[in-house]
Amino acid sequence: MENTESTSPTDTTEPGTTPEPSAVQPSILCVDDEPNVLSALTRLFRANGMAVRVAESGAAGITMLEDSVADVVISDMRMPGMDGAEFLQAVCKRWPDTVRILLSGQADAASIIDAVNQGEISRYIAKPWEDEQLIAQVQETVDRVRQMRERGQIAATAQRRAEELRALKESLEQN
Repeated sequence: MENTESTSPTDTTEPGTTPEPSAVQPSILCVDDEPNVLSALTRLFRANGMAVRVAESGAAGITMLEDSVADVVISDMRMPGMDGAEFLQAVCKRWPDTVRILLSGQADAASIIDAVNQGEISRYIAKPWEDEQLIAQVQETVDRVRQMRERGQIAATAQRRAEELRALKESLEQN
């Protein structure tokens, strides 16, 4: 059950680059091998104005991110093939600005530590989750990342304008 539906426009960001934040709604990619968990997360996030895509494996999640980067990736820990720590580590390396959250009911301390250290997750949320708490945590994380991106864009614009002014000054001094 790989669902590639999204309620937001397709993102054309190249892999490894910073995605442009969605002005309308955050984009979430949920990765879990349990279809009922994916259905519950899809309903929850869509009901709260977020664009959701789902994948039933880490490999499928990577493929989806290659097609369209997400603001947030939420992954289960225990999955066949590629576990959550491995998946989140791959996401961290290729899309470092994508927020990574581990959502698991069966993770042991060593697995969580691996996800934190290798995948640089921003949060660990235990299953079963509280809907309101999960939405609040995801929204808070998205807002924080967007603010950081906006500050970076402002700084880049200021730097570019300073360089333009320097070049203009040099041009005027030569005349």
